[in-house]
Amino acid sequence: MSAHPHTSSDDSGSIWKFLNIIFAVVVGGFALFWALVLLYGTKAETSGWNKEVEAPAATPAAAVASVAAEPAPGAVAPLEITLKPDTANPLAYDVKEFKVKAGQTVKLTFNNTHPAVPQPHNVVIGVAGSKDKLMGLAMQMATAPDGMAKGFIPDSPDILFHTKLLQPNTTETIEFKAPAAGDYPYLCTFPGHGAIMNGVMKVE
Repeated sequence: MSAHPHTSSDDSGSIWKFLNIIFAVVVGGFALFWALVLLYGTKAETSGWNKEVEAPAATPAAAVASVAAEPAPGAVAPLEITLKPDTANPLAYDVKEFKVKAGQTVKLTFNNTHPAVPQPHNVVIGVAGSKDKLMGLAMQMATAPDGMAKGFIPDSPDILFHTKLLQPNTTETIEFKAPAAGDYPYLCTFPGHGAIMNGVMKVE
């Protein structure tokens, strides 16, 4: 048997094979790395993994206070009005006129308190233009046997809203929606009082 001599060409060939294997491993590893990066990036975009949740923009405190203070669009705050006998003239109201928007809620308080001349009074609000008619009906109740029992409030479709007949130092609050635009009289229908004790609710 003859032995085959080991040549330098065989050595160089084995070195290149070894280098090719290393190169293939490096290139393969590099390719695998970028493939994983691309795969992760695509999955993150579709699933929302890497999306940042944006916090809502902070609203200045002044703006919040302003919004809270403003009524809803189209809403009108209720009008609160207090009537009482005039200190200078106990047979007149201290408020002779007040204004309100059509459809606005009115909270009317009648405080029947007078320091010198306490008397029974009421507040009756009639339809526009009914002042003289209501005064006439009130005078007719002076002789009606049930006038006091009815609080001297006439039975009339011209009356829209009213308080009871209040004895001195008593109070009543009535609440209602203002009617359509116009001038609505209010008066005390205790006989003889309405000629002076009257006023106008102006609805705009």
